[in-house]
Amino acid sequence: MPAVWLPYGSTSISIRVDIEDLAWVVSRQLVFDYSMLASSLKDILKDSIRGETTLLVDPTLPNFLKEGIAGSFRELLSFDLLSPVSTMEDSMQSACLVSCPHPDPLIGFRGLGENLFPFYPELWKDFTTEFLEAAESGEKIDLKPYLNELRSNVDLKVIMLIPLASDPKILSGSPVEAYEALSSLKPSLVSTQTPVQVLVVSAGGNPFDESLSRAISIIPNCLQNVECDRIILAIEGLKGLGLSPDLVADNAAPSSPLIVKYISFCRNLLNGKTVHVVSAIPESLLRIVLDCRAHDTLLDAYRASRLFLAKGSKTGIVTHASFTILCSEVLKNTLKEEA
Repeated sequence: MPAVWLPYGSTSISIRVDIEDLAWVVSRQLVFDYSMLASSLKDILKDSIRGETTLLVDPTLPNFLKEGIAGSFRELLSFDLLSPVSTMEDSMQSACLVSCPHPDPLIGFRGLGENLFPFYPELWKDFTTEFLEAAESGEKIDLKPYLNELRSNVDLKVIMLIPLASDPKILSGSPVEAYEALSSLKPSLVSTQTPVQVLVVSAGGNPFDESLSRAISIIPNCLQNVECDRIILAIEGLKGLGLSPDLVADNAAPSSPLIVKYISFCRNLLNGKTVHVVSAIPESLLRIVLDCRAHDTLLDAYRASRLFLAKGSKTGIVTHASFTILCSEVLKNTLKEEA
């Protein structure tokens, strides 16, 4: 039984599955040694930051690269953690955003300037209206019109790092150009020809599993189109939920951050499934948010998930949910035909 290693915080954990029980492993190889890109990023920033340009850093950017950026910058918060009354300290005419974008289950991609929307009332109002509808239907939002409108408010350039091991690179352009560049990369749309009873998903390690709120806006990429009975989530969560437990209550106020809708969206996807979580987050909190069982080790979670399953019941494994979108073979063929 070969071991499959899954990212978990700043380290990794392994799982061994009998060969007759293993259906497939989706392993998205990423570059975590950013030293090869750090010097290129510095050169691009020198050419991009001029005059009154404000340097912005997206929360998707790894800490190593944030620490290597010289000079002052403003670090943004995730858009779904911002309240609708957020205001900018001062107006920006020109800005440069550094990010490490990844797929998002409801808005397509994160890291393109979407966390600036709350600072422009009309833009935020239109976006949240469509977002709330998307959270109910599961349909993705077309982000491009909103990025175009953002560009009419601030002259924004996006510098983004693509950490895929097959072709690591740095790209720059307007928010819409960045969106189209990411779309053309088609980040790991993987068909699952063999049905599984157990699905094991790692959020992708730090920073994607630093908190449950961070991971919960990623893992639905692997849950929307795959049928299974039992799910194991590997989310270290050293920062806990990443939000107040009061926000996830059933009577949470409509003005609560949009992460509450991500939680509701994820709950709906998990409805009727047995969910096990390997995490540092206390089980009492995990039950509040996902109504799941917590385990100290991946082995414990896997054994629990296999209880009462027949020998040969299949297991599927995703090592990097942050860069993987699962879909059935039928759906993949449909998407190809539509394209």
